[in-house]
Amino acid sequence: MVGMALCPAFPRPAIARLPWAAVALLTALLASACSPALDWRTVRQEATPLTAVLPCKPERATRDVPLRGPQQPLVTLHMLSCEAAGHTFAVAAVRLPDAWPAGEGPAGWIDDWQRASWATLQLQPGPDGVPPGWAAVPCVTRGATVQRCWRGPGRTPAGAPVQAELHWASDGRWLAQVALYGPGLSPDAHETYFGGLALRGSGG
Repeated sequence: MVGMALCPAFPRPAIARLPWAAVALLTALLASACSPALDWRTVRQEATPLTAVLPCKPERATRDVPLRGPQQPLVTLHMLSCEAAGHTFAVAAVRLPDAWPAGEGPAGWIDDWQRASWATLQLQPGPDGVPPGWAAVPCVTRGATVQRCWRGPGRTPAGAPVQAELHWASDGRWLAQVALYGPGLSPDAHETYFGGLALRGSGG
C-alpha cells in the first residue's frame, strides 16, 4: 500500500487583496486534490471547447478578471487545478473577441497574460523581454493556430521558490493556458500533460 504524500502547506494571505493572477496561482497551489501518484484522466472544461488530460481530480472555478489590464473590461476565466506527486497542474481558458480591431489578435492577449503570470511569479523581464533563467520550449496543441511556451524559475505569492512551465494556445476564438508548478515531470508524464490539451470545435 502506497502511503499518502503530505500536501505542501502554503500560507494563505488575504486573497482579496491579491492581484487576479496571484489569486489564480494561489487557487491552483492550494488545490485540495492531493495524491502521491499520477492518475491520468481526460477532463472537459465546461463552457469551453477545451479538453485537457490531468493526473488528478481537478477543482473548477470561474472568475471575472482584468486579463488585459485594470482599464480594460473584465473577461471570464475558466479554471481547472489539482495537485499530484509534488506538482500543481492548472488549466485556464478565456473567450476571445468575435471581431478584432486592426492590428490586434490572440498574440496580444498572450502578451498580457504572460506579463501577469510572470509578475505573479515575482519576475522582472530582462532587456530581451524575458525573465532571467527562462527559455522558450517546444509546444504543439491540437486545434491551435497560435502558441507560446516558456519554462523557468520563480516564486509563489508566499515567496517559496518554484519551477514553472507555462504554455499558451489559441485557435483564434479561445485562448488557453496550461501551467505546471513543481520540480519537473518525467518525459512521458510531461508529454501526457502538455500534449493532452486540445481545442476542438470552438464555435460557441
